[in-house]
Amino acid sequence: MLLINKGKPPNSLISYRKEKYAYFDGCNKEDIRQALLKEQGNLCAYCMRRIDITNMKIEHWYPENLMDDNGCLEYNNMLACCVGHNEGDSGKYDTCDTHKKDTVIYIDPRNSEHINQIQYRSKDGTIYSDNDCFNKDLDIVLNLNSETHYLKQNRKEALDSFKQFMIKRKISGQWNENMLKKVLNEYDTKDENGERKEYSGIILWYIKRKLK
Repeated sequence: MLLINKGKPPNSLISYRKEKYAYFDGCNKEDIRQALLKEQGNLCAYCMRRIDITNMKIEHWYPENLMDDNGCLEYNNMLACCVGHNEGDSGKYDTCDTHKKDTVIYIDPRNSEHINQIQYRSKDGTIYSDNDCFNKDLDIVLNLNSETHYLKQNRKEALDSFKQFMIKRKISGQWNENMLKKVLNEYDTKDENGERKEYSGIILWYIKRKLK
């Protein structure tokens, strides 16, 4: 999970919210999808898988079914998520928003203090937190250690690939604190195409530990 800095809502949503009887299914969702993808660098807000306009959902962090029509149109509460489902699988194997459903969660990807409490196990890619409420959200409600979706394996592969990159830099004498900070910035920002690196949360966690 990565920190998400929310921006301005699309102009179409700002205008639509002024209309009488405005409701979520009546707004221009295409504009919202585009804005959310841009904010998040084309990564799912929860599992950090690559998403695009054709394979994403608009997620309400605080559940849509627990709000009135005006609340459902609050852009700051919206996130872009993967579909979280493999065809043919039962619901227990779902992830992210699809598995969360109408559960109210504590961990918030818009809150840097929450993100800083997320940890990973480098040996197998497990995501967890020492905060019991956050850990339940990560492991059970969002199912971010799903074996069926290979989330742990994908995070571990991303970290292992990064470690190999760092080993080569170290051999050539380029591995120092300044270089680590530069790499940290690369993984913490979007590239020239506006995308963030897939599963980069585990790599940011790893670099920050090295810099301590």
